[in-house]
Amino acid sequence: MSGIFGVLDSRHQLPVERVLADMGRAMTHREWYVVETCADEGTGMGLGRIGIGIFNRERQPLQSEDGNLLVFLSGELSNAPQLRSELMARGCHLRDDSHPELALRLYQDRGARFFQDLEGAFVLAIWHRHSQELIVVNDRAGLYPLFYAHANGRLLLAPEMKAIFCDPDFRKELDLTALAEYIRFQHLLGDKTFFQNLKLLSNASHLHYDLKTDTLTLRPYWDFSQIPTLPATLTFEEAADEAGRLLQAAVDRLTEGCYRLGVYLSAGLDSRVILGMLGRDKLPVTAITYGLPGSRDVVYAQQLARSLPGVEHHYFGFSDGRWVEKFADFHLALTEGFHSWIHAHGISILDQVRSLIEVNLTGLHGAEINWEDTALYQAPDDMAFTARLFQLLSQDTTWPSLTEAEESLLFAPQVARHMQGLAFDSLRAELARHRHLSYERRAAHFSCSTDRRLYQYYTVFHMSHVEQRFPFYDYRYFEFIHALPPQMLYQRKLRRAIIRRRMPALARIPYDKDNLPISAEGTPRLLMELVRRGKAYVNACGLRLFSEYAPLNADYEGWLRHELRDWGEQLLLGERTLERGLFNPGFLRSLWQRHQSGLEVNIIGKLAPLMTYEMMLRRFCDGSSDSSVRLGESAKR
Repeated sequence: MSGIFGVLDSRHQLPVERVLADMGRAMTHREWYVVETCADEGTGMGLGRIGIGIFNRERQPLQSEDGNLLVFLSGELSNAPQLRSELMARGCHLRDDSHPELALRLYQDRGARFFQDLEGAFVLAIWHRHSQELIVVNDRAGLYPLFYAHANGRLLLAPEMKAIFCDPDFRKELDLTALAEYIRFQHLLGDKTFFQNLKLLSNASHLHYDLKTDTLTLRPYWDFSQIPTLPATLTFEEAADEAGRLLQAAVDRLTEGCYRLGVYLSAGLDSRVILGMLGRDKLPVTAITYGLPGSRDVVYAQQLARSLPGVEHHYFGFSDGRWVEKFADFHLALTEGFHSWIHAHGISILDQVRSLIEVNLTGLHGAEINWEDTALYQAPDDMAFTARLFQLLSQDTTWPSLTEAEESLLFAPQVARHMQGLAFDSLRAELARHRHLSYERRAAHFSCSTDRRLYQYYTVFHMSHVEQRFPFYDYRYFEFIHALPPQMLYQRKLRRAIIRRRMPALARIPYDKDNLPISAEGTPRLLMELVRRGKAYVNACGLRLFSEYAPLNADYEGWLRHELRDWGEQLLLGERTLERGLFNPGFLRSLWQRHQSGLEVNIIGKLAPLMTYEMMLRRFCDGSSDSSVRLGESAKR
């Protein structure tokens, strides 16, 4: 995916230019990738950017007239027209209308706090040649991942971990806390990666590195405490009107330009509201749907596409799950284990998608809260909040994960003594950093963190082929939504109201989660629900008189019992896995047999993280000469 990368070596021990070239090659996944670098062996500085040839087509780095400042940028500044007008009103001359040029002039005009005025989805680096200082800033949501490692007198950064492994001195020590989180939550918390001394740059971060003194400083510049409070008298109707207005403005801004636009269209609410808000001047637009024939997603997406003029709909079906094994390595290369293989749907059609669109308007964060749980938002104290959040993260966010009892059986004896309670303790440590927030704002923060550390990886692997724009992360819309009481967001009430008011034709088509039209409210909705249940009962009795669509657009559970069985068994129970000494072989076999029996549902949520972690170890650790790659120092004590 697109991003910035670099190596800054204060001890002048690395061949910076060669390592920088290795980093670029490690992240080049397709022939259309563009890599541009700048290195100075004398100072130990090497910086670059990698892209897919759609955004930021101007050459980088951009330099100031005196050559002192170098700018690398990936992504976009969504408020660029406003910022450009402000600078021009102050007499500032811009050499072109590129976003790196705008960022450079803002920095020169407004100084070190210039990033407070930036909006959008981006990661930006500014290098001072004279003072040998680096500034890196990302957007409020951290939508362009950036990993970094600071050790051995050097700083390395890259949008993918594998690039940092190009440093021959980097020690791959497994982080057992990250492993504990992964098997309980199916994603990591905070800034952790699977390796010690390798971190993910937090969202809304300002990174400063002084190469002369090897000093790294990290500061957050925004969090949920800065969201303004709304009037207590605000009604739901007023909230729906304002949310609709702000979202429409966001879609309008993000559809500017000459790119071929697309929307991944499902039977959910997020893609349909984006599609419904596209102006007539943006048509025709491409809608893309994938999944099992006859699933709700597919059937209702086809109906949605037909109901809107100017929509060119393309459907890609799944005949079976063999594509999973075929694309598993590519998915792992792009997501590096942070995204389980059971979330890889869409990766098998990326080549076709790139031929159809250049920019996807993604529905990421369309569900503004992941948990509709009053007990969480109105917790009586910290202990209640922490316990409830742990339950929601481990059992109710995606497929249910391992239980406490299962976790106690999972690890080999030499590892088990380090793992007991580690995931819960880690969650408590993360929560302690946000104690200044109310429970509602804390829950919103962790909901966004889950989106960033889990669901955002859908956009990461898509960004190997097409760029992404993020309407639901528009700063004004985001602030307004997260200032509302969570009860206004339960059952997607606000989104439903926007669709009913602004696009009634789309409201008549059922929503996949409840299989009912969005237009239905109150008593009519209750009657429709009773009719739906009656039809389902008749069908269940074997009469099959009514149409019935599968609730899921992919069948990972069934595929793992059939066409993916050999592949899955080799990953989970193969010799390489069992000899690592991490997991209890007997429990792995038991878990596998439980899934294969079909007697229990949702076992795949317990299996898939273990399989993905093993894939990550095989790709990034096996064959390393560093013996510490297996267990970090915490497991040796």
